[in-house]
Amino acid sequence: MRPIVEIPAEFWNVTESLEERLPLVDRWLELASKDAGLAEASLLFVQHQLVNHAAQAEAIVRLGAEPERIYWLDIPYSSQPSVRSFVQERLGVPADNFRVCDDYRVLAPYAPYQLRRSVELVLDLAERKGRPLLVLDDGAYVLEALAGLRRERWPDNVAIVEQTTRGIIKIRASAALRAASQRLPLIDVAGSTPKRTLEPPFIAMSVCASLDRAIRARHGGHPLRRCLVLGYGAIGEQVATFVDRHFHVGRGNVYVFDPHPEQSALAARRGFPRWDRDAFDTRFDLVVGCSGRASFGVGDYVYLEEGALLASASSGAVELSRQDFIEWADASPSDDIQVVRDQLNDRDLHSDLTFRLVDRTAVVLNAGFPVNFDGRISTTPSRFIQPTPVMMLGATVQARAALEAGRTGVIDLDPRLSAWLDREFRDVLGVDAHLLMPPPEEAW
Repeated sequence: MRPIVEIPAEFWNVTESLEERLPLVDRWLELASKDAGLAEASLLFVQHQLVNHAAQAEAIVRLGAEPERIYWLDIPYSSQPSVRSFVQERLGVPADNFRVCDDYRVLAPYAPYQLRRSVELVLDLAERKGRPLLVLDDGAYVLEALAGLRRERWPDNVAIVEQTTRGIIKIRASAALRAASQRLPLIDVAGSTPKRTLEPPFIAMSVCASLDRAIRARHGGHPLRRCLVLGYGAIGEQVATFVDRHFHVGRGNVYVFDPHPEQSALAARRGFPRWDRDAFDTRFDLVVGCSGRASFGVGDYVYLEEGALLASASSGAVELSRQDFIEWADASPSDDIQVVRDQLNDRDLHSDLTFRLVDRTAVVLNAGFPVNFDGRISTTPSRFIQPTPVMMLGATVQARAALEAGRTGVIDLDPRLSAWLDREFRDVLGVDAHLLMPPPEEAW
């Protein structure tokens, strides 16, 4: 994966129609079994509502799924009425099968809200006996819901496809989730080779383009003097290089923190200084969280410059501990920590949140949700994100087969699909396939 220096023009202003075709999906459907067993199943999407997800739903129907048995729990910060209307009109999925977040407010706790909705929908679907339930999840919410229910309240036969690294992190961190995952098949898309190699360059470009828009809107002509990148995985390494080169910060002023020694050492070899939490005089104008974990705590505000920007590049709302900041600000009306509520529209989940933190202010971009999920129906040009819907489709068929075979536990994505995807995606990319080629280390 090449370090980002220039971003293709189409990333700067992604304008796509819901009619967008995904050639890689079409290629896979030509090879997929027409008897995938989906006609006998109910399907639950806990998914974003973007252009590629509409194409994914259409492909599910082409595999034999019955539209009236497809249910969709939206992700609040990417809920799109236009996508729902398209899926209803094009595919015939009933409007009542969508659960829409019409009561969430921007300062409310996010994870409990999404978990409550997941529990309610799982219990509703458990009452509909006689069909297996296949779940396409985005953050282990359904597994978390099941872990909080007695086994007799579960749907009769349920299998899960987990898409996100955040979901896998939650499973590894919770004994209850690990135990629940041993009682059903769970296909791990997040840890698959294509997810780690074919998607990150383009997700990183989407993140960096969105960062650029947000930073220029907030900072204007003021230069960034010092930045912190949390997590030096596939996305973090790209963000660090982009900030260095695009904003002319200078590599010595782009600090990196990664709890994994090998990643931390890699960043250091590439000239990015390690963040030393004991150096209180090292303050940052920009903090970007790319770890998938709570990587910047409320007490870390002392490392921020006045007016610092904080941006998340991972799914969900945990990265920047946004809820901890809100709770601390609201704990006492007498201290000097506050959420600036003047003119804040609490229905706008893409609002920037301004905090007064004793002797400085800081701004959490996009309400602490991923900076590239900013309200558009496409965050990444569809032709670059095609492997993900194919992985989710293949994993759904694999989950159905695992149920039939009585398999349980966390199951790797079929390596045959991974190999096919790598070959075919490079072919579909054509001249842009070079973006996936590893450069020599000195290119960083």
